[in-house]
Amino acid sequence: MLITALVILLAVGAAALFLARRGAGAGDSGDVSPTASVATAPIRSATLTDVATAYGVVQADPAGTTTLAAPRALIVQSVLVQPGQTVVAGQGLVEVASAPAAALAYRQAVTAASAAQTDLARVQRLFDEHLAASDQLNAARKTLADAQAALAAEQNQGAGLAQQTLAAPSAAVVVNITAAPGDRVAQDAGLVTLARQGALTVKLGLEPSAGAFAVGQPVTLRPVTGGGAIASRLTVVGRATDPQTKTILAVAPLNSAALPIGAGVEAEVVTGSHQGLTVPRAAVVYDETGDHLFVISADKARRVFVTVGRDYGDATEIKGPIAAGEQVAVQGAYELQDGMAVKVAGR
Repeated sequence: MLITALVILLAVGAAALFLARRGAGAGDSGDVSPTASVATAPIRSATLTDVATAYGVVQADPAGTTTLAAPRALIVQSVLVQPGQTVVAGQGLVEVASAPAAALAYRQAVTAASAAQTDLARVQRLFDEHLAASDQLNAARKTLADAQAALAAEQNQGAGLAQQTLAAPSAAVVVNITAAPGDRVAQDAGLVTLARQGALTVKLGLEPSAGAFAVGQPVTLRPVTGGGAIASRLTVVGRATDPQTKTILAVAPLNSAALPIGAGVEAEVVTGSHQGLTVPRAAVVYDETGDHLFVISADKARRVFVTVGRDYGDATEIKGPIAAGEQVAVQGAYELQDGMAVKVAGR
């Protein structure tokens, strides 16, 4: 009897303990239902621009480029400028001296003009004395005129100067220098290439798969080293890809912007537009599960995986099983889980 009583007592105690713990657990479950506070924003439908990104370098516009050439056979004595330097009209670029052959040609021209002058005077005296015919006088006059013209051409080229400084014809940027001190250069050989100020362009390489490109499309240019945006448009679009880079050549003017020749530039080319959906950038959650956002409906968070496009200011384009007008979590999105109850701020 005693043993039976003890068994019954233990069974009753165990049952009471089980019921007590079950009741406590049920009470706790009701108190700890997970809830998150969020702020929301609507998914918007908008007309979005199609933008292709390209890279290029600043170059001199070929239409605004001139080459300072040697007026005669020269010896370069000194170069007074550097590539990329800005010069004003009349500023010295290169100091030169006549090459021996050019100096000899000038002396011969001086001698020929002097001899022709003397000969004309002689023939004139003979003509006045009726000892020379008029055609002889005309021939002597022509010989003198030809000799003087040849001498003037030499003088216009600076051949009569022991030294000469070749100057910039107008305000410009030095693009390239092809001569160095001590060089002997032939007549008409290029010495310095100049680009007219404001005649700078950006040479771009466009990816053919990035869109359909055409002359006149808007371009936003930015130096890769940092700086403000420069508005421009495509003025040249090639019709064949470069065999090495596999890109299409395009050109956009820098307008009045002052960037050094050879500087790297990033370009955004507007190639068209399309209708798309956008959300605030803070609405997109990036983690190991994949890019997603949380659609808020009936105070519940529903996770939706999306494809993220480019940014448009503070908004980001998205694609997925969503619709314009749906509310998405913005603040507090990273704290959410699929199916979690939420409290929307402001309600």
